Amino acid sequence: MGIDEMERQLNCLGFATTKPGNGFIAFQYKIPHGRFRDQAVEIALQVPPSFPDIPPSGPYIKPHLLPNTGGGGTHPFGGIHQRNKPTADFQYWSRPCNGWDQTDKNMQVYMAFLRTLFDFE
Repeated sequence: MGIDEMERQLNCLGFATTKPGNGFIAFQYKIPHGRFRDQAVEIALQVPPSFPDIPPSGPYIKPHLLPNTGGGGTHPFGGIHQRNKPTADFQYWSRPCNGWDQTDKNMQVYMAFLRTLFDFE
C-alpha cells in the first residue's frame, strides 16, 4: 500500500516515476486534449499512506499552467494554489477525485480522472 503501490501501478501504465520526497511521486505527462493539448508537464501526487483506499489529492503541476487563484471558484480556474510542495515550481490544483469508493481504486481510474482536468479551452 501507499507510495510503493502507486509507483508500481504507474509503472505498469508506462509512466517512469520519481520520488521527490515528502510522500510525493512524480511523472511526466503529455496533455491529450484541451487548451494545453500536446504540452508536456510534470505531475506530482501526494500519496496517502492508505492508498489505494484513499486517492491522492488534486495534482501538483509544473510548469504553472493557470494563474494561482487560491480558494473558491470552479474548475478550471478556481482553487489553484501556490503551496511550495513538492517544490516551489509546482502549483496545486484542488481537484478531488470524487466517487473513488465506487471505482476499482487504482491509478488507471485516477489517470482517467486526471485527463478530464485538462478538457477545457
